[in-house]
Amino acid sequence: MIDQITAHHKKEYGVEPSVICSAPGKIDLLGEHGEFGQGYVISLAIDRRFYVAMSRRKDNTLCFYSENLQERRKITISGLRYRREDRWANYPKGVIDGLIHMGFKLKGLNITLFSDVPIGIGLASSSAMTIASVCALKELFHLDLSDSQIIEAARLAENKFMGLYNGTHSPMVTYFSKKNYFTFIDLKTRSVKYLPLPDKPVCFAVTDSRVVEAMSDEEKKAIDAACRECSEALGLSQAGKIFRSLKHDDLAGTIDGLSERSRRMSLHLITENERIEEFRKALKGKVFESLGRIITQSHESLRDYLEISCPEIDWLIKRSIEIERVYGSRMIGPGYGGCILTLMDGDARNEYEECLEEYDRIFGFKASVFLVETEAGALVHLTDAN
Repeated sequence: MIDQITAHHKKEYGVEPSVICSAPGKIDLLGEHGEFGQGYVISLAIDRRFYVAMSRRKDNTLCFYSENLQERRKITISGLRYRREDRWANYPKGVIDGLIHMGFKLKGLNITLFSDVPIGIGLASSSAMTIASVCALKELFHLDLSDSQIIEAARLAENKFMGLYNGTHSPMVTYFSKKNYFTFIDLKTRSVKYLPLPDKPVCFAVTDSRVVEAMSDEEKKAIDAACRECSEALGLSQAGKIFRSLKHDDLAGTIDGLSERSRRMSLHLITENERIEEFRKALKGKVFESLGRIITQSHESLRDYLEISCPEIDWLIKRSIEIERVYGSRMIGPGYGGCILTLMDGDARNEYEECLEEYDRIFGFKASVFLVETEAGALVHLTDAN
């Protein structure tokens, strides 16, 4: 892959790259909607990566080339701003803009992007792109960036420069993950721990429903607003507590000042934190049936409490867990479409893929499935920066 992206860069710009960095896509196993509630997230980086190659220019022009899309964009540093028509190039542009606002001086660049992370199906290709871009810029310009600054630069690219609504856990997973480990993030302390994967030959299958994700930023904000409403209704700040200290029984009945919709959204986040603790215990005991049950229960909560699933996703999950040696399945990604992740014994794969033929007949389009393995976080593959 490194030889390929080197050749693409040289063909486009006439020079070999000085730096090549990459970052993986990722999957959230549990807890991905708990940012405001300062809960927990269990995720894994996958063996699909986003590569960024860079070389310096003698002027202040920024040139961007996407090998996947065969598209080019160009802008000067002084003219750096968000433009809708620049689409994919806004992500590395946002990283550059964020670093400049953090006080770093950057010069003209040739940038080549290449990815094997599927786009738009919940595998965090944008976080992989921004993290790889920050790491490449750090390497190329010898920037004195801490880990937390790398995460912040990636976050600002999407939140501030592009105006998107994203939290910090996604770039954290993409940056910090280790091969053969789940990544456990405490969203309150922003700390990272690693949970070893089971040594039994189980596999993770990602199934693309072919339903485009449709969750808007406004709907993402509504989840945070529900947590805020719940915290205020229960007087948590006055009691010196935070949202994640709540238990299921705290919201068992009607609460004055808390709408039913916000109560149900809050219940998902509260019970998700409880599931995460249960998952960690089951992982130590290597009880695969329990791990799968927890994953499936998480999807049921996403479906019933957050109400962000869809018929196609629900059908895939219901059908998959009917198969022997399939332990559990849940939706991944923001919501209303995208993919599901299924934990299964390797011997169940053929039967699982056969069931997808029925999906095609019912819904009119073919779901695709591919296996994923855990992968390391951000990597520097080449550095010849002067």
